[in-house]
Amino acid sequence: MLEREHEYLRDKLEHPAEARDTDYKSAVKFEEETDFAAKLVKHVLGFANSGGGYIIIGYKEQPDKRPAPDPDMTDEITASYEVTRLCQYVEEYLVGQDRIKIKIYKEEFGGGRYPIIRIGRFPEYPFTCTKDYISKSNGETVLKSGQIYIRTEGAMTLPVKAASEWRQLIRECIKASQEIEAKRPTEEKGGQWERLFSAWVKNENDNAMSEMKSAGFTEGFFKFVIQVPYGLNQIDNTTLLEIAEKSECHNTGWPIGVVMTKREYAPVSLADGIRAVINTGDEFDYWALNNRGHFFFVRSHQEDASHAQELAKGSKFLWFDVAIWRISEIISYTSNLCTELNLKQSDNIKLVLSYEGLKDRVLSVSKPLRLLGTYGKCTEDKYEGDLELQVVDIMPKLKDHVHEIAVGLFVLFDFYKPNRAVVDSIVDEFLNARR
Repeated sequence: MLEREHEYLRDKLEHPAEARDTDYKSAVKFEEETDFAAKLVKHVLGFANSGGGYIIIGYKEQPDKRPAPDPDMTDEITASYEVTRLCQYVEEYLVGQDRIKIKIYKEEFGGGRYPIIRIGRFPEYPFTCTKDYISKSNGETVLKSGQIYIRTEGAMTLPVKAASEWRQLIRECIKASQEIEAKRPTEEKGGQWERLFSAWVKNENDNAMSEMKSAGFTEGFFKFVIQVPYGLNQIDNTTLLEIAEKSECHNTGWPIGVVMTKREYAPVSLADGIRAVINTGDEFDYWALNNRGHFFFVRSHQEDASHAQELAKGSKFLWFDVAIWRISEIISYTSNLCTELNLKQSDNIKLVLSYEGLKDRVLSVSKPLRLLGTYGKCTEDKYEGDLELQVVDIMPKLKDHVHEIAVGLFVLFDFYKPNRAVVDSIVDEFLNARR
């Protein structure tokens, strides 16, 4: 984008021609309280009230009325055009109003460097001059307080007086108003969707915590939330059920978001989507799929199941190989869900993953032959990480995403740093374990 703008500016230097949005000025050093500086302010106001434009310094009008590089241009003149200095001077004539957006480029061309002043359009209301400037050379009024200036189609900067000039200014006001109105619903709607999403997550989280506690699962869990772009059309619950079934990852015997048919475990239909609560007595799953495509999931720690505790002999563990496997599945599930929701490849989604009940757990492995020993105890009780994901990159960058989460989680266990090759090998095992 920046390179295209520089190409556009170089074209103005290579093919100079004054227009409504472009003016050329000879090689004059910028100095406040001079006739040239006052005329420059006048042009800045005119451009700002006419959709914006460019003022190029260092081009002199030729006998044929066309601008060409001024041989008197120097580096000292170029250096005198500094954006803060110019803005401060312009603002002396805009008391009580918004600031004009001004940017100064210094483009090289033909062995010289030329300041190019870019002026932005007024944000909501036209700019009005608030201070007089009387020429020191001839006593003429260059700037008049209370006057509105515009840049005409004939490449002139004039005070608004004639009917055609008022029509031009009114058109600019209408255009600015339309742009403001076009943005406002999007911002308000975005805020509304965000509030609805936050309220839904809170409701599901409160319900999940209540269900877990009632079922006797108090040792901890991992949880994640997938937030998809707001504004998806509402999805009916029958379709949501199909989406949930197709989003399962078939790399494990107990997939995340599993859709079961047994009545006490099967998803139920709610006003805002579908939900499943699965309590096997030894493990606990809770998931909900919102009718706008968001997903919420909680699972008790597998390490706390009775069969695992028999081997643990009273110790509390977090198995890092299982954690890596599940993180891989979470991200893969996210990719599947995006596919089933027909999201665009360019869409961005947010994944927030947390582990709770970590305090005093020791990092270990579920398969002793993979690595031996234990790797430190956790003194924190909770970990939370988030990923901003673009749909197109979710699976191609799976290992990077998994490693990022794993590093953040495992460092809580006495600064343990997972070996990238080991993490990648477990991700590969997950990917190859199609069932």
